[in-house]
Amino acid sequence: MEKKIFAFEDNLSNLSYYQKMNFSISIDDAINGIFYVEADLTDSDWMAVLSLLEDCKSFNLQPILKYGEEFIPFEEAIAYADAEAAEELN
Repeated sequence: MEKKIFAFEDNLSNLSYYQKMNFSISIDDAINGIFYVEADLTDSDWMAVLSLLEDCKSFNLQPILKYGEEFIPFEEAIAYADAEAAEELN
């Protein structure tokens, strides 16, 4: 099932953090200076998803986790990924 971490970003400082974490970056709205950042983790395990979310937290970023058709806000995403990673280990 599809696993992506993404955000719409207009802060150039934040874009540099996403770039350091190897997110793909594209222009979403050129007129308003809004970029779309995405990390596709579909082929990764939940520990990798959790790790990337924790990296985002360390940079004060709050992207959204998309799992299948479900959109999970950042406040819940780390706990969700943590629970899924624990299940994978069992």
